[in-house]
Amino acid sequence: MSVPPDAPRRGTADRNPHPLDTRPEWRDAAQALIAALDKRGLTATPWGHGAVLARNPNGEPATDNLLGQVMSPGLRQEVRCRPHGPDRELWWHWVWAGPTRKSEPELEPLCLLWETEFAADRLARVLALTETGDQ
Repeated sequence: MSVPPDAPRRGTADRNPHPLDTRPEWRDAAQALIAALDKRGLTATPWGHGAVLARNPNGEPATDNLLGQVMSPGLRQEVRCRPHGPDRELWWHWVWAGPTRKSEPELEPLCLLWETEFAADRLARVLALTETGDQ
């Protein structure tokens, strides 16, 4: 069975005919998202090309807890800017671990690139620490 020359290849579904480095709007959106997360008490940094890594500093293990430092990743969530839909608009996507260690991460659409407040609210909810008391 032959494959048509225009058929997408495995692992290329995320490719964009206009690479992110030629579409600079993601940089400004990443800075806006980082600022919005900062207002919510989270820290965030650009994480590779077109990605932001958000962290809840209250979910990090204590610095004197060596086992915690080694074993606990803390409360962190990566989002990536990638084209989405037939119009290939830039969106933020959740990044989830693939089914195996060798799998590529799975991307789930979160929101349009410039829906910064919505994205920050959703990230804050995912990274929230809630206290519950015994009742």
